[in-house]
Amino acid sequence: MGAPLPPGVRVDRDLVIPLADGTRLAADLYRPAAAGPVPVLVSYYPYRKDDIIGSLFEGTRLRLGQRGYATVFADMTGTGASEGDYGESFDLAREGRDAAEVIEWAAGQDWCDGNVGAWGVSYGGMTALAAAARHPAHLRAIVAVYATTDIYRDTIAPGGCPAMLGRYAWAAHMMALGLCPPTRPDPDGRWRQTWTRRLRRLAGGPSHAVTWQAHPGRDAYWQDRVLDATAIDVPAMLIGGWADMFKDAMTSLHGAVTGPKRLVMGPWMHVLPHLSDVEPYDWAGEMADWWDEHLRRPPSPPPAPREPVLFFARGQGWRSARQWPPEEVSPLRLFLAGDGLDPAPPDAPGHRDYAGDAAVGVASGMWDPFGTGNGWPEEQSGDDARSATFTSEPLPAPLLVAGRPEADLFLTREPGQDAHLVARLAMVGPEGRSTLITTGWHPLPAGGGTAPDGPERITITLGTAAFAVPAGARLRLAVACADFPRIWPSAANPAIRLRCGGSHPSELRVPACGRDRRRDAPASVPAPPAIPDPGWVTDGEPLYLISHDKAADEVAVTFGARTHLRPPSGADMRLDERFTARVRPGRPAGAALTAEIGIGVRLPAGERVEVVVRSTSSRTETAVEGRVTLDGTCVLHHRWTGQDGPDPKTPDH
Repeated sequence: MGAPLPPGVRVDRDLVIPLADGTRLAADLYRPAAAGPVPVLVSYYPYRKDDIIGSLFEGTRLRLGQRGYATVFADMTGTGASEGDYGESFDLAREGRDAAEVIEWAAGQDWCDGNVGAWGVSYGGMTALAAAARHPAHLRAIVAVYATTDIYRDTIAPGGCPAMLGRYAWAAHMMALGLCPPTRPDPDGRWRQTWTRRLRRLAGGPSHAVTWQAHPGRDAYWQDRVLDATAIDVPAMLIGGWADMFKDAMTSLHGAVTGPKRLVMGPWMHVLPHLSDVEPYDWAGEMADWWDEHLRRPPSPPPAPREPVLFFARGQGWRSARQWPPEEVSPLRLFLAGDGLDPAPPDAPGHRDYAGDAAVGVASGMWDPFGTGNGWPEEQSGDDARSATFTSEPLPAPLLVAGRPEADLFLTREPGQDAHLVARLAMVGPEGRSTLITTGWHPLPAGGGTAPDGPERITITLGTAAFAVPAGARLRLAVACADFPRIWPSAANPAIRLRCGGSHPSELRVPACGRDRRRDAPASVPAPPAIPDPGWVTDGEPLYLISHDKAADEVAVTFGARTHLRPPSGADMRLDERFTARVRPGRPAGAALTAEIGIGVRLPAGERVEVVVRSTSSRTETAVEGRVTLDGTCVLHHRWTGQDGPDPKTPDH
C-alpha cells in the first residue's frame, strides 16, 4: 500500500481543481505537516498520479516536503482521474493554459504563501515550460528535465527523418493508459462516469500513431505545437542527458530563455538522474536549492558560488563553464580523403561508393521514452563495417569535443527514391575500439538526385556532445543511409557516391578546444542520499533484446518491461509491455513495428479490469486494436486504422 510517510509530511489526495471551462482536475497535495503557508510546486502530467507517475515521483515529493515545499500533482485534462477530453498530445498552447490555471489556483489556497514553481520531467517538463510562456502572475521559477519545445523536431522526425521504435511504442503505451480506469475511485462513483466517457471518446477518434502518420511533414499541425522559448523569462533550471533524445532541445533552451538560468547536462538516458546507473546525481536536492534561491522570501543563496553551466564530459568527468558550448570552442576542420580525414582537402577529386544497408544503427542504441535504462550505444565496429567510414590520423594532443558537429557532404544518387543520410562521429582508440560520440540525420527527398551542375551538397548537423578525446585516439566519421531502429528504413536501400577533393571538398567540422585554450573547470556534484526510493513498484523486469534471424535474414530489436504496482489506494496494477521493430536488410520496405500491451487492474472495491492493446505499424500505416473487460464482461473492443470510423464492436455504455 506504499511506504509509510516520513515524519513531517502530510498527504491530501483527490483535491478537485476547477478550470475556467468547467473541467474538474484531480490532484494530490504533499506538504509539510507542521508549517503554515509555504511555496508550492506544481506538476501537470498525462501519466496518472494514482499509479504510474505517482509511483515514480513518490520519493521526490517526500524529499521536497521535508525541505519545506508543498507539491501539487495534477492529472492532465482527460487523463487519470481528471475529467474532460485529453485531445491531441503535445498541444502545448492548451496544456500550458491549463497548467497556468493550476498554478494560479494553487497560489490562492491557504496552504500557499503566494510563491509557486512549476517542474517536471519529459512531458511534465514541457508543461512547465508551456505554463511559463503564459506568464501566470504567481509563477516564480521552473525546473524542466528532459523536455522539448518542438516535439516534431525531437521525437516525430529527428533531423527530418521519421522516427520508429520510441515514437510508436509511446503511442501504444498512451492508448493503453487511456483505456484504464482511475485506480483510486471516489466514493460518489464519479470515476465510473469519467472512465465511460473516456472510453467513448477514445473509440470515436484516431490513435496517436494514426494522427501522426497523417502529418508526415512539418505542416501547420506540428507548427502549432512549437513553443516560443524566448517568451520564458522566469528563472529556469534545465537538466538534460547526453544519451537522451532531447539533449539538443535542452541546450538550445538554455540559450533561448531570457531570465536567470542554469543548465545541467549529465551522461544520462531518459532516466531520473538519481536512478541512473551511470553518474547518479541528486537532482531533487539541487532542485530544492534552486527553489530556495527563487521562491523563498527573502531568497536563500546557493550553498556555494557556481557557474551557470554544469556538464559531464565523457573521459574527463564533471566540468563547469560560463556558457554552452564553452566560449573557447572553435571548429576543427577535417576533410574526407579516400577513407581518411585530413586537415586539408585533397587536390585531386575522388569519391567513395556506398550501398545502403537497412540494418545499420543497431549498435547505436535506441531511445526509450519509458526510462528503463536500456538502449545505450554499444561498440560501433559492427555499424562502422556497414557504413562508409573516414578516419583521421592519431591526434597529437587531447581535445574536448563540445557542441554540435557538422558535415558537408557532396553526393550523387539515383533520383526517384527517398532516402535518409545518417552521419555518426566516433572516437577510435589505439586498440581499435569505436565509441559513439554523436549522430545526425538528414532526409533525401525522392525528387533529389544528381543536379545538372553537379552533386548535391548536404549539410548534416549532428547532436550536441561533450566528449574528451585523448592524444593518440582518432576521430571517425561514418556515413550510412539507415539508423535502425531509431528511424524508419527507407523503402529501398539507396546507392550513393560521396565526392571529396577538387571542387567538391566534403568536410567534417568538429567544435573542439585543446588543453591550452580551455576555461572550463573541474566540478563536483552531489550524490543521491543512500536511502531506498519509496515508489509503489513492488517488482519489475525490463526487457531489451537484439536478435538476428539468419534464416530469414531479419534483424529485430525488442524492449519493454513487466511491472507490478501497489499504490496507496489499495489497487493492484500489473503491466506487461513489449515493443518490437523488425527489418530485413534486403527488403527494407517491409520494416514493421509491433506493440503488445496487457494491463490488469484490481480496484480497491474488488472490480477487475483487463486492458489489451496490440498494434502493428509500417512507415505509412498503423492498425491498433484495444479490448477492455470489467469483471470478465467486454466493455470496449475497437480497432483504429487510418480509415477510422464508427466500429460496431464498440458496446453502447
